[in-house]
Amino acid sequence: MLTIKSLSKLLLTIVMAGFAMGAMAEGREFPASAKRAVLSVSKLGDMLIDGKLRETTPATRVFNEDGLIVTSSNLDSVDAPILYTESEFGEIQRIWLLNAQEAIQYKVKRK
Repeated sequence: MLTIKSLSKLLLTIVMAGFAMGAMAEGREFPASAKRAVLSVSKLGDMLIDGKLRETTPATRVFNEDGLIVTSSNLDSVDAPILYTESEFGEIQRIWLLNAQEAIQYKVKRK
């Protein structure tokens, strides 16, 4: 018969295996409407996409190479290949910083 201690160890092992399988998943999924560009962030925190100042909103989300949400203050001096989506008003909704493999796959050239 399983004790509570051995059952909790088994459950923990199953949960950790699930996390490990998720970490091994191939690539991230991006919306078909995502556009390719290069993101630069000025010292004032302005976001320049392909050299043009773009409008963001408080709802704009920036995801790093690991898929985690980062704040614009963490993007100091960034010059990175990205995919991004816009609202119907031209505001930036989502930005994904691409790793080297994704940049090649989506043909984004670093400046």
